[in-house]
Amino acid sequence: MNTTSDYQPPLAHYFSELEARYGDAFSFDRLNDEELLELERLGRDAIERDPRVSAVEKANLKPLLTLIEMQRRKRGLVASGGTTH
Repeated sequence: MNTTSDYQPPLAHYFSELEARYGDAFSFDRLNDEELLELERLGRDAIERDPRVSAVEKANLKPLLTLIEMQRRKRGLVASGGTTH
């Protein structure tokens, strides 16, 4: 029985996986490139496309994308749109 109030976006499940994998040592620096980019993809999906994520949750997730972008720049990774920043 999955009601809207019980809904957790895939991003929440992925964070749970990362927390289980890294425990107290979790940080953006420890994530490999694939994990970082997956976190960005799921974050963008939650903010831009998931109608079950509330407006408040979407606003609260925006700093996550800022942190991911900073980490991506630090690593020289290509942005979602195919360019480096």
